[in-house]
Amino acid sequence: MRLLDRYIARQVFISALYAVAVIIIILVLGNVFKEILRQLAKRPDISLGFVLKFIVLVIPISLSLAIPFSFLTAILLTFGRLSADSEFVSMRMAGLSMWRICLPVAVVALFFSGVCAWVNLSVTPAAKTAMEGMKNSLINRMKREPMLLFPNQQVMSELPDHLVFARKEDGILKGLQLIRMEDNVPMAIAVAREARVRVELDSENPELVLDMSDVNLMVKGDEGNFMDSSQPVFMASGAAGVSIEDFKARNERAIEQPDNVSLRSLIQKSKDPGLDSEIRASYRTELSVRFAFSVSCLTFGLIGVPLGITAQRRESTAGFILSMIIAVSYYVMLTIAKIVQDREELYPHLLVWVPNILFFALGISMFLKLAKK
Repeated sequence: MRLLDRYIARQVFISALYAVAVIIIILVLGNVFKEILRQLAKRPDISLGFVLKFIVLVIPISLSLAIPFSFLTAILLTFGRLSADSEFVSMRMAGLSMWRICLPVAVVALFFSGVCAWVNLSVTPAAKTAMEGMKNSLINRMKREPMLLFPNQQVMSELPDHLVFARKEDGILKGLQLIRMEDNVPMAIAVAREARVRVELDSENPELVLDMSDVNLMVKGDEGNFMDSSQPVFMASGAAGVSIEDFKARNERAIEQPDNVSLRSLIQKSKDPGLDSEIRASYRTELSVRFAFSVSCLTFGLIGVPLGITAQRRESTAGFILSMIIAVSYYVMLTIAKIVQDREELYPHLLVWVPNILFFALGISMFLKLAKK
Protein backbone atom coordinates (compact mmCIF):
# COMPACT_ATOMS: atom_id res chain seq x y z
CA MET A 1 0.00 0.00 0.00
CA ARG A 2 2.80 2.38 0.80
CA LEU A 3 4.18 1.84 -2.70
CA LEU A 4 0.80 2.72 -4.23
CA ASP A 5 0.43 5.77 -1.97
CA ARG A 6 3.86 7.03 -2.99
CA TYR A 7 3.07 6.39 -6.66
CA ILE A 8 -0.18 8.37 -6.64
CA ALA A 9 1.20 11.15 -4.43
CA ARG A 10 4.31 11.50 -6.60
CA GLN A 11 2.29 11.67 -9.80
CA VAL A 12 -0.02 14.37 -8.43
CA PHE A 13 2.78 16.34 -6.77
CA ILE A 14 5.14 16.38 -9.77
CA SER A 15 2.32 17.19 -12.19
CA ALA A 16 1.24 20.07 -9.95
CA LEU A 17 4.79 21.46 -9.85
CA TYR A 18 5.03 21.32 -13.64
CA ALA A 19 1.65 23.05 -13.93
CA VAL A 20 2.73 25.80 -11.51
CA ALA A 21 5.87 26.40 -13.57
CA VAL A 22 3.91 26.52 -16.83
CA ILE A 23 1.28 28.89 -15.44
CA ILE A 24 3.80 31.28 -13.91
CA ILE A 25 6.20 31.30 -16.85
CA ILE A 26 3.72 31.37 -19.72
CA LEU A 27 0.50 32.85 -18.41
CA VAL A 28 1.83 35.18 -15.69
CA LEU A 29 5.39 36.19 -16.47
CA GLY A 30 4.50 36.46 -20.15
CA ASN A 31 2.07 39.27 -19.37
CA VAL A 32 4.51 40.76 -16.86
CA PHE A 33 7.31 40.92 -19.43
CA LYS A 34 4.90 42.45 -21.92
CA GLU A 35 4.01 45.17 -19.43
CA ILE A 36 7.66 45.69 -18.48
CA LEU A 37 8.68 46.07 -22.12
CA ARG A 38 5.90 48.60 -22.58
CA GLN A 39 7.10 50.56 -19.55
CA LEU A 40 10.73 50.38 -20.71
CA ALA A 41 9.66 51.75 -24.08
CA LYS A 42 8.01 54.64 -22.26
CA ARG A 43 10.84 55.12 -19.75
CA PRO A 44 14.08 53.56 -21.07
CA ASP A 45 16.06 55.07 -18.19
CA ILE A 46 14.48 52.74 -15.59
CA SER A 47 17.26 50.57 -14.14
CA LEU A 48 17.51 46.82 -14.77
CA GLY A 49 17.66 46.17 -11.02
CA PHE A 50 14.33 47.91 -10.58
CA VAL A 51 12.78 45.67 -13.24
CA LEU A 52 14.26 42.45 -11.81
CA LYS A 53 13.00 43.29 -8.33
CA PHE A 54 9.54 43.85 -9.76
CA ILE A 55 9.60 40.39 -11.42
CA VAL A 56 10.72 38.72 -8.18
CA LEU A 57 7.81 40.31 -6.32
CA VAL A 58 5.28 39.27 -8.97
CA ILE A 59 6.04 35.53 -8.59
CA PRO A 60 4.73 35.05 -5.00
CA ILE A 61 1.65 37.11 -5.85
CA SER A 62 1.00 34.78 -8.78
CA LEU A 63 1.43 31.64 -6.65
CA SER A 64 -1.80 32.30 -4.73
CA LEU A 65 -3.72 31.77 -7.98
CA ALA A 66 -1.40 29.30 -9.68
CA ILE A 67 -1.18 26.65 -6.94
CA PRO A 68 -4.92 25.73 -6.65
CA PHE A 69 -5.35 25.77 -10.41
CA SER A 70 -2.20 23.65 -10.90
CA PHE A 71 -3.28 21.16 -8.24
CA LEU A 72 -6.64 20.71 -9.95
CA THR A 73 -4.93 20.19 -13.31
CA ALA A 74 -2.57 17.62 -11.78
CA ILE A 75 -5.45 15.60 -10.29
CA LEU A 76 -7.42 15.60 -13.54
CA LEU A 77 -4.38 14.46 -15.52
CA THR A 78 -3.28 11.81 -13.01
CA PHE A 79 -6.66 10.21 -12.39
CA GLY A 80 -7.65 10.55 -16.02
CA ARG A 81 -4.54 8.55 -16.95
CA LEU A 82 -5.19 5.96 -14.22
CA SER A 83 -8.72 5.51 -15.49
CA ALA A 84 -7.69 5.34 -19.16
CA ASP A 85 -5.04 2.69 -18.41
CA SER A 86 -7.51 0.66 -16.29
CA GLU A 87 -5.24 1.07 -13.26
CA PHE A 88 -8.13 2.49 -11.31
CA VAL A 89 -10.24 -0.60 -12.10
CA SER A 90 -7.39 -2.83 -10.92
CA MET A 91 -7.18 -0.99 -7.61
CA ARG A 92 -10.91 -1.37 -7.06
CA MET A 93 -10.76 -5.08 -7.93
CA ALA A 94 -8.01 -5.44 -5.32
CA GLY A 95 -10.56 -4.37 -2.72
CA LEU A 96 -9.45 -0.76 -2.26
CA SER A 97 -12.17 1.77 -1.55
CA MET A 98 -12.29 5.18 -3.16
CA TRP A 99 -11.45 6.77 0.16
CA ARG A 100 -8.34 4.63 0.55
CA ILE A 101 -7.19 5.26 -3.02
CA CYS A 102 -7.54 9.02 -2.56
CA LEU A 103 -5.75 9.15 0.80
CA PRO A 104 -2.39 10.25 -0.72
CA VAL A 105 -4.26 12.92 -2.70
CA ALA A 106 -5.71 14.25 0.55
CA VAL A 107 -2.21 14.44 2.05
CA VAL A 108 -0.89 16.35 -0.99
CA ALA A 109 -3.97 18.62 -0.86
CA LEU A 110 -3.25 19.45 2.78
CA PHE A 111 0.35 20.24 1.88
CA PHE A 112 -0.62 22.60 -0.93
CA SER A 113 -3.33 24.17 1.26
CA GLY A 114 -0.64 24.92 3.84
CA VAL A 115 1.59 26.45 1.18
CA CYS A 116 -1.35 28.51 -0.13
CA ALA A 117 -2.17 29.69 3.39
CA TRP A 118 1.44 30.80 3.92
CA VAL A 119 1.52 32.57 0.54
CA ASN A 120 -1.91 34.23 0.91
CA LEU A 121 -1.59 35.24 4.55
CA SER A 122 2.05 36.33 4.71
CA VAL A 123 4.01 36.38 1.46
CA THR A 124 1.56 38.04 -0.94
CA PRO A 125 0.67 41.03 1.31
CA ALA A 126 4.37 41.64 1.95
CA ALA A 127 5.15 41.45 -1.77
CA LYS A 128 2.34 43.87 -2.66
CA THR A 129 3.52 46.30 0.03
CA ALA A 130 7.07 46.06 -1.33
CA MET A 131 5.78 46.80 -4.84
CA GLU A 132 4.02 49.91 -3.56
CA GLY A 133 7.27 50.83 -1.81
CA MET A 134 9.01 50.62 -5.17
CA LYS A 135 6.74 53.42 -6.33
CA ASN A 136 8.03 55.50 -3.43
CA SER A 137 11.59 54.85 -4.55
CA LEU A 138 10.59 55.91 -8.07
CA ILE A 139 9.15 59.10 -6.61
CA ASN A 140 12.38 59.72 -4.68
CA ARG A 141 14.34 59.26 -7.87
CA MET A 142 11.92 61.56 -9.64
CA LYS A 143 12.97 64.31 -7.24
CA ARG A 144 16.50 63.99 -8.60
CA GLU A 145 15.59 63.17 -12.21
CA PRO A 146 12.07 64.54 -12.81
CA MET A 147 12.14 63.71 -16.53
CA LEU A 148 12.10 60.02 -15.56
CA LEU A 149 8.41 60.35 -14.73
CA PHE A 150 7.36 61.29 -18.25
CA PRO A 151 7.02 58.70 -21.05
CA ASN A 152 7.87 59.56 -24.62
CA GLN A 153 4.86 60.30 -26.84
CA GLN A 154 2.41 58.43 -24.61
CA VAL A 155 -0.31 59.65 -22.28
CA MET A 156 0.94 59.87 -18.70
CA SER A 157 -1.66 59.72 -15.92
CA GLU A 158 0.60 59.36 -12.87
CA LEU A 159 0.27 63.06 -12.03
CA PRO A 160 -2.69 63.40 -9.66
CA ASP A 161 -5.68 64.91 -11.51
CA HIS A 162 -3.59 65.57 -14.63
CA LEU A 163 -3.06 63.97 -18.04
CA VAL A 164 0.14 64.76 -19.96
CA PHE A 165 1.26 63.99 -23.50
CA ALA A 166 4.61 65.17 -24.87
CA ARG A 167 7.71 64.21 -26.82
CA LYS A 168 10.96 63.94 -24.87
CA GLU A 169 13.92 65.53 -26.59
CA ASP A 170 17.24 66.63 -25.04
CA GLY A 171 15.76 66.77 -21.55
CA ILE A 172 12.82 68.93 -22.66
CA LEU A 173 9.16 68.11 -23.22
CA LYS A 174 8.23 69.13 -26.76
CA GLY A 175 4.65 69.69 -27.95
CA LEU A 176 3.27 69.47 -24.41
CA GLN A 177 -0.45 68.84 -23.95
CA LEU A 178 -1.64 69.13 -20.34
CA ILE A 179 -5.19 68.52 -19.06
CA ARG A 180 -6.22 69.23 -15.47
CA MET A 181 -9.15 67.11 -14.28
CA GLU A 182 -11.65 67.26 -11.44
CA ASP A 183 -13.92 64.23 -10.96
CA ASN A 184 -12.99 63.08 -14.48
CA VAL A 185 -14.15 66.42 -15.93
CA PRO A 186 -11.58 68.65 -17.74
CA MET A 187 -11.12 71.99 -15.99
CA ALA A 188 -8.17 73.37 -17.98
CA ILE A 189 -6.22 72.47 -21.11
CA ALA A 190 -2.75 73.82 -21.86
CA VAL A 191 -0.85 73.31 -25.12
CA ALA A 192 2.78 74.48 -25.07
CA ARG A 193 5.57 74.46 -27.63
CA GLU A 194 7.94 73.08 -25.00
CA ALA A 195 8.29 72.70 -21.25
CA ARG A 196 11.15 72.21 -18.83
CA VAL A 197 10.66 70.07 -15.74
CA ARG A 198 12.01 70.94 -12.31
CA VAL A 199 11.30 70.02 -8.71
CA GLU A 200 11.04 72.61 -5.95
CA LEU A 201 12.11 70.81 -2.80
CA ASP A 202 12.88 73.88 -0.68
CA SER A 203 9.37 75.29 -0.68
CA GLU A 204 6.84 74.64 2.09
CA ASN A 205 4.89 72.39 -0.27
CA PRO A 206 7.38 70.70 -2.64
CA GLU A 207 6.12 70.65 -6.21
CA LEU A 208 6.88 69.21 -9.59
CA VAL A 209 6.81 72.26 -11.87
CA LEU A 210 6.40 72.49 -15.64
CA ASP A 211 7.85 75.73 -17.02
CA MET A 212 6.03 76.12 -20.35
CA SER A 213 6.79 78.34 -23.35
CA ASP A 214 4.32 79.61 -25.98
CA VAL A 215 1.25 78.42 -24.13
CA ASN A 216 -2.31 78.20 -25.42
CA LEU A 217 -4.60 77.91 -22.39
CA MET A 218 -8.30 77.15 -22.04
CA VAL A 219 -9.95 77.24 -18.57
CA LYS A 220 -13.50 76.12 -17.78
CA GLY A 221 -15.84 78.93 -16.75
CA ASP A 222 -18.24 79.03 -13.82
CA GLU A 223 -21.29 78.10 -15.88
CA GLY A 224 -21.90 75.56 -18.63
CA ASN A 225 -19.69 72.79 -19.90
CA PHE A 226 -16.04 73.15 -20.81
CA MET A 227 -16.49 73.93 -24.50
CA ASP A 228 -19.26 76.49 -23.93
CA SER A 229 -17.72 78.37 -21.01
CA SER A 230 -13.98 78.41 -21.80
CA GLN A 231 -12.09 81.09 -23.72
CA PRO A 232 -8.64 80.61 -25.28
CA VAL A 233 -5.74 82.59 -23.81
CA PHE A 234 -2.22 82.83 -25.27
CA MET A 235 0.79 83.35 -22.99
CA ALA A 236 4.45 83.59 -23.86
CA SER A 237 5.27 81.55 -20.77
CA GLY A 238 3.53 79.92 -17.86
CA ALA A 239 4.05 77.36 -15.10
CA ALA A 240 1.98 74.46 -13.77
CA GLY A 241 2.80 72.77 -10.49
CA VAL A 242 1.73 69.48 -8.90
CA SER A 243 2.34 68.77 -5.23
CA ILE A 244 4.77 65.93 -4.58
CA GLU A 245 2.87 65.23 -1.37
CA ASP A 246 -0.07 64.18 -3.52
CA PHE A 247 2.08 61.37 -4.89
CA LYS A 248 2.91 60.23 -1.37
CA ALA A 249 -0.69 60.47 -0.23
CA ARG A 250 -1.86 58.44 -3.21
CA ASN A 251 0.79 55.80 -2.55
CA GLU A 252 0.01 55.64 1.17
CA ARG A 253 -3.64 55.04 0.32
CA ALA A 254 -2.58 52.23 -2.01
CA ILE A 255 -0.46 50.61 0.72
CA GLU A 256 -3.44 50.75 3.09
CA GLN A 257 -5.65 48.85 0.65
CA PRO A 258 -7.03 45.63 2.22
CA ASP A 259 -5.03 43.30 -0.06
CA ASN A 260 -1.75 44.96 1.01
CA VAL A 261 -2.36 44.77 4.77
CA SER A 262 -0.67 42.13 6.93
CA LEU A 263 -2.75 39.41 8.55
CA ARG A 264 -2.49 40.86 12.06
CA SER A 265 -3.51 44.34 10.90
CA LEU A 266 -6.27 42.86 8.78
CA ILE A 267 -7.79 41.07 11.78
CA GLN A 268 -7.55 44.22 13.90
CA LYS A 269 -9.12 46.45 11.25
CA SER A 270 -11.91 43.97 10.52
CA LYS A 271 -12.98 44.26 14.19
CA ASP A 272 -12.35 48.00 14.62
CA PRO A 273 -15.70 49.67 15.52
CA GLY A 274 -14.20 53.09 14.80
CA LEU A 275 -13.97 52.44 11.05
CA ASP A 276 -16.78 53.14 8.63
CA SER A 277 -18.95 50.14 7.88
CA GLU A 278 -17.84 50.10 4.22
CA ILE A 279 -14.15 50.07 5.11
CA ARG A 280 -14.63 47.48 7.85
CA ALA A 281 -16.58 45.27 5.44
CA SER A 282 -13.73 45.50 2.90
CA TYR A 283 -11.21 44.30 5.47
CA ARG A 284 -13.48 41.45 6.57
CA THR A 285 -13.98 40.40 2.96
CA GLU A 286 -10.26 40.41 2.25
CA LEU A 287 -9.66 38.29 5.36
CA SER A 288 -12.24 35.74 4.18
CA VAL A 289 -10.80 35.75 0.64
CA ARG A 290 -7.34 34.83 1.89
CA PHE A 291 -8.63 31.86 3.87
CA ALA A 292 -11.03 30.82 1.08
CA PHE A 293 -8.15 30.70 -1.40
CA SER A 294 -6.11 28.69 1.08
CA VAL A 295 -8.67 25.87 1.33
CA SER A 296 -9.51 25.89 -2.39
CA CYS A 297 -6.95 23.11 -2.92
CA LEU A 298 -9.10 20.79 -0.80
CA THR A 299 -12.21 21.81 -2.73
CA PHE A 300 -10.53 21.33 -6.11
CA GLY A 301 -9.12 17.98 -4.99
CA LEU A 302 -12.53 16.69 -4.00
CA ILE A 303 -14.14 17.66 -7.30
CA GLY A 304 -11.09 16.82 -9.43
CA VAL A 305 -10.87 13.12 -8.57
CA PRO A 306 -14.35 12.05 -9.82
CA LEU A 307 -14.07 14.35 -12.84
CA GLY A 308 -10.66 12.94 -13.76
CA ILE A 309 -11.88 9.33 -13.49
CA THR A 310 -15.16 9.78 -15.33
CA ALA A 311 -13.55 11.81 -18.13
CA GLN A 312 -11.25 8.84 -18.96
CA ARG A 313 -9.00 10.97 -21.11
CA ARG A 314 -5.27 10.49 -21.44
CA GLU A 315 -4.69 13.74 -23.33
CA SER A 316 -3.25 16.56 -21.24
CA THR A 317 -5.17 19.13 -23.28
CA ALA A 318 -8.54 17.78 -22.15
CA GLY A 319 -7.52 17.88 -18.49
CA PHE A 320 -6.14 21.37 -18.84
CA ILE A 321 -9.30 22.67 -20.51
CA LEU A 322 -11.53 21.02 -17.91
CA SER A 323 -9.50 22.48 -15.06
CA MET A 324 -9.60 25.88 -16.78
CA ILE A 325 -13.41 25.79 -16.89
CA ILE A 326 -13.68 24.84 -13.21
CA ALA A 327 -11.09 27.39 -12.05
CA VAL A 328 -12.60 30.22 -14.11
CA SER A 329 -16.07 29.44 -12.72
CA TYR A 330 -14.67 29.46 -9.19
CA TYR A 331 -12.81 32.75 -9.60
CA VAL A 332 -15.72 34.45 -11.39
CA MET A 333 -18.02 33.68 -8.46
CA LEU A 334 -15.35 34.89 -6.06
CA THR A 335 -14.86 38.10 -8.03
CA ILE A 336 -18.60 38.78 -8.02
CA ALA A 337 -18.52 38.53 -4.22
CA LYS A 338 -15.55 40.93 -4.06
CA ILE A 339 -17.37 43.50 -6.18
CA VAL A 340 -19.73 44.13 -3.25
CA GLN A 341 -17.01 43.90 -0.60
CA ASP A 342 -17.92 47.31 0.86
CA ARG A 343 -21.65 46.47 1.18
CA GLU A 344 -21.78 45.27 4.77
CA GLU A 345 -25.53 44.60 4.59
CA LEU A 346 -24.88 41.92 1.92
CA TYR A 347 -22.37 40.05 4.14
CA PRO A 348 -19.62 39.94 1.48
CA HIS A 349 -17.24 38.19 3.91
CA LEU A 350 -19.63 35.24 3.82
CA LEU A 351 -20.37 35.44 0.09
CA VAL A 352 -16.72 34.70 -0.76
CA TRP A 353 -17.21 31.24 0.76
CA VAL A 354 -20.08 30.41 -1.63
CA PRO A 355 -17.80 29.04 -4.42
CA ASN A 356 -16.05 26.72 -1.95
CA ILE A 357 -19.37 25.52 -0.52
CA LEU A 358 -20.90 24.91 -3.95
CA PHE A 359 -17.91 23.07 -5.37
CA PHE A 360 -17.39 21.15 -2.13
CA ALA A 361 -21.02 19.97 -2.15
CA LEU A 362 -20.76 19.05 -5.84
CA GLY A 363 -17.50 17.18 -5.21
CA ILE A 364 -18.96 15.22 -2.28
CA SER A 365 -21.99 14.23 -4.36
CA MET A 366 -19.87 13.09 -7.32
CA PHE A 367 -17.39 11.32 -5.05
CA LEU A 368 -20.10 9.35 -3.21
CA LYS A 369 -21.69 8.25 -6.49
CA LEU A 370 -18.30 7.12 -7.77
CA ALA A 371 -17.54 5.27 -4.52
CA LYS A 372 -20.74 3.20 -4.86
CA LYS A 373 -19.83 1.91 -8.32
